[in-house]
Amino acid sequence: MLRLFNQLNCRTNLRSLLVFPFVCQILIVLGVVSYLSYRSSQKALQEITNNLQQEIILRIDSNINGYLEEGNHLNQVNNNNIIFNPSLINNLQELGRFFVYQYRWNNTANIIGFARQDGSYVEVSRQPSGDFHLVILEQKEGQSNQLSTYLINAKGDILKTLSIEKNSEFDPRESSWYQETVKNNPSGWQNIYQTKLTNQLVIASSRVIYNSDQEFIGVLTNNIRLGELSLFLNQLKVGKTGAAFILDRKGRLIADSVKFSQGTLEEEERFLFTPATTNNNPYIRNIAEYLKKKNLFSKSLENSLVIDLAINQEKILIDVIPFNNQEGIDWLIVLVIPESDFTGFIRANTRVSLSLSILAIIIATISGLITSKVIIQPIINLKNASQKISQGKFNQKIPSQGIQELDSLAQYFNHMSEMLESIFNNLNKSLQDVSNLKYAIDQSAIVTITDPEGIIIYSNDKLVEVSGYSYEELIGTKTKKLKSGCHSQEFYHQLWTTISQGKVWRGEIKNKTKNNRFYWVDTTIVPLTDEKGNILQYLSIQTEITERKKLEKNLEQIVQIRTHELAQANEEITLLNQRLCSENLQLTGKLKLLHQMQQLILPKKEELEKIHCLDIAGYSEPTDELGGDYYDILADDNSVTIGIGDVTGHGLESGILMVMTQAAICTLKHLGDTNPIDFLDILNRAIFFNVRRMKSEKNLSLAIINYCQGEVCIAGQHEEIIIVRNHGEIELIDTIDLGLPIGIDEDIKEFINYHKITLDKGDGIVLYTDGITEARDVNKNQYGIERLCQVVSENWSLSCEQIRDIIIDDVKRFIGLQKIEDDLTLLLLKQR
Repeated sequence: MLRLFNQLNCRTNLRSLLVFPFVCQILIVLGVVSYLSYRSSQKALQEITNNLQQEIILRIDSNINGYLEEGNHLNQVNNNNIIFNPSLINNLQELGRFFVYQYRWNNTANIIGFARQDGSYVEVSRQPSGDFHLVILEQKEGQSNQLSTYLINAKGDILKTLSIEKNSEFDPRESSWYQETVKNNPSGWQNIYQTKLTNQLVIASSRVIYNSDQEFIGVLTNNIRLGELSLFLNQLKVGKTGAAFILDRKGRLIADSVKFSQGTLEEEERFLFTPATTNNNPYIRNIAEYLKKKNLFSKSLENSLVIDLAINQEKILIDVIPFNNQEGIDWLIVLVIPESDFTGFIRANTRVSLSLSILAIIIATISGLITSKVIIQPIINLKNASQKISQGKFNQKIPSQGIQELDSLAQYFNHMSEMLESIFNNLNKSLQDVSNLKYAIDQSAIVTITDPEGIIIYSNDKLVEVSGYSYEELIGTKTKKLKSGCHSQEFYHQLWTTISQGKVWRGEIKNKTKNNRFYWVDTTIVPLTDEKGNILQYLSIQTEITERKKLEKNLEQIVQIRTHELAQANEEITLLNQRLCSENLQLTGKLKLLHQMQQLILPKKEELEKIHCLDIAGYSEPTDELGGDYYDILADDNSVTIGIGDVTGHGLESGILMVMTQAAICTLKHLGDTNPIDFLDILNRAIFFNVRRMKSEKNLSLAIINYCQGEVCIAGQHEEIIIVRNHGEIELIDTIDLGLPIGIDEDIKEFINYHKITLDKGDGIVLYTDGITEARDVNKNQYGIERLCQVVSENWSLSCEQIRDIIIDDVKRFIGLQKIEDDLTLLLLKQR
C-alpha cells in the first residue's frame, strides 16, 4: 500500500492509510457474503416451496381419502347390523336410534339414512346444538304416507315433534343417490346432489342391502356436505396468502379455502357446484379458464402438473393434482401459492443483508477511525510532548492506550521526560540553592577567595562593609593587609602549614580595619583542589564575633555575681525545707490520730454479738487515711438503731464531719428519741451549725434504720436499700423521697419521711455506700447494683460475715489492679 502511494506520488496522513484498506476489505467480504447468501436463499426457497406443496397435497389427499373411507365403513357397519337384526327394517324409529349411536365414532357424516324398497325412509342428521333431527317417512299399504320430523337427544330419545306432513310428496326412491346406486353402483360414492329435505349440497356414499335370501331390501346412505371439505381446506395454511380448491372434471367448484373465510357454511355452499370460470375469486376463475383452455379437464392426469401463471401482474405457482378412486370420484385438486409469499422473504432478507452491509461498513469505518485514533493519538501526543520539551516544558506525560508497543514507547518517553525534568529541576534547585546560600552567606559572613599565594581574587560586600576598604582596594592584594599585629608569626605559620596540606583550618582571628579599628572573625579556610589534589584556590568564610568577644569578658563577671546569689538562695531553701519536714511530720501524726479515732468509734464485733435477734457484719475501707464513709450500730433493750452515711469528698474535713455525725446519733439514741422525723431534724440542725462554723461546704447522705422485734423503720436519703427475703428474693427501696442530704440546709423537716417493712426469719437488709456500686474496672465499667444484688441473692443462705467477705472479694476482683477511687462501706443484717 505504501509503495502504491509512493508510485502515485500521493501524500496522505496515517489515519487514512489505516482506515482505507480496512474498509476495502470489509466491502469485498460483504459483497461475496451477500452474493452467496442470495444464491443460497434462492435454492433454499425452491426446496421449501416444493416441500410445502408436497406436504399440503399429501394432507389434502389423506384427509379426503379419510372422509371417503369413513363413509364406506359406516355403510358396511349399518349393513351388517341390519342383516343380523332384520327387525330394524320394520322399526324405523329404532333404526334411527341406532344411526344416532354411529355418530359417537363417526365425525364426518352429515346425514345417515335408509330407504326401503316400498318407499319408507328414515334419516338422522346432527345439529350444531349437539342434538339430532330424526326424519321418518312411513308408507303403509292402503294408507296415505306421513313424513314426521323429531328432535332427539344423543341416546335416540324423542324430545319433541318438530313437524308432521301427511301425504308428503317426498319419495326417496326418486333421489339420484338411490337410483344411481340401484342401477350402476351397488356400493360407493355418487355424484354431488342437493337434498330435497334440507336443500344442502352433499356427496353421498350409498350401499344396496340384500337379505339372507339375496332379495333386495333397500339402500343405505350417508353423505358429507361440500362445505365440510371447504372447512378442511380453509384450516390448511398454504404459505401466507395461498389457497387450495377442488374441481370436478366438468369444471365445477367442489370446495375451496377462500370463500369460507369470508362467511358461514351456508354462504359458502352458494358458490359450490357452480362453474369455476364464473367464480368471483380471481385465482379460481383464471386458473379454471387456463385449465379449460388447455383441455386439462378432459385429459387424464397421472401425475401432478406444475404451472407458472401470472394473475393481476403477480406470479403464481400452481400445482394441479388428480384425485380419483374406483368408486366414481374423479376430481382435480389445485394448490395456489403466490410467489410473493416467498420472494417477500428473499426481498426482506436482501434488505436486511443490505442494511447489515451498510451497518457493517459504518461500524467498520467507525472502528477503523477509532482504531486509527487509538494508534495515532500516542504518536501525536509524542510529537506534541517533544515540541513542548524542546520549549523547556519538561512536565509532559503520555497516557497508556492499551497497545503494548505504543505503551512501551510511551513508558520510555515518560521516563526520559521525568529524567529531563528531574535533572532540570535539580539544576534549577541547585542554582537557586547556591544563589540563596550566597545571599545568606553574604548577609552574615565574610567570603574571600585567594590564589595559592594569598592574593585576594574575590570578596563579597560584607568584607567591604566590615574592613572599610573598597572592593578595588581589596582585589589583587594579599590578606596580610588586614593583619592586626595581635597574633604571633607562629600562629600564621601553623595556619598556612595546615591549608597548604589541603586540610581545613578553623580558628578565631583578630583583624584591623582601614581606620585602625580591631574586629574579631570566626574563620574557616577550605583549600579548593583539582582532580589531582593540586591546590587551586583558598576559600575563607568568616563570621564577625567582635560583640561576642566583648560579652565573653562581661560574662565572667556576671557568673561570679550569680554564683554568690545562688549560694545565698540555697541556704534559705535548706532552712525552709527543714521547717516543712517538721510541719509535715506533725500533720501526719494528727491525721493518724484522727484515723484511729474513726476506727475506735466503729462498732466492735463483741457489741454486735450481743444483739441476739440479728446476725450483723460490717466492713469499711477508706481510700485515704481519713475516709468520708460512716456506719454505726447502737442497741438498747428495746431496739437497734443503724446508721450509714457518705460524706462528700475525703480528707480532714470529711473525717471530722463523720465523727461529729456519729457523736450526734449516739447522743440522740441515748436520749431515747424514737421519732425518725424528729431524730433526723435535730441531727441535721446540729451538723448544719458545725459545718457553717467550719466554713465548709461538706454534707452527707444518711439513712437511719430502727429495728424492733422484726419491724424496720427506714428514714433519710441514701443509696437504694436492699431487702433480702429468706430464699434470696430481692426487693429494692428507693430512699430519694425519704429526706435530703444532712448539712445542706438548716431546716429539712418537711422533706423527711420514713418507710416501714417487716422482717421474718431469714430476711435481712444490705446497706452500702456508692464506693461499691460505682467501683470501676480497667474498661471504666461500673460494678453496679445489679451485680451486688446477684452476689447477695446467690449466697444468702450463708452467714452475714461469709456474705460480706464474698462481696468484698468480688468487688476487688472486679477492680483488679485499678486504684480504689472511693471509700468502701458494707453492712449486712439478717433476722435470726
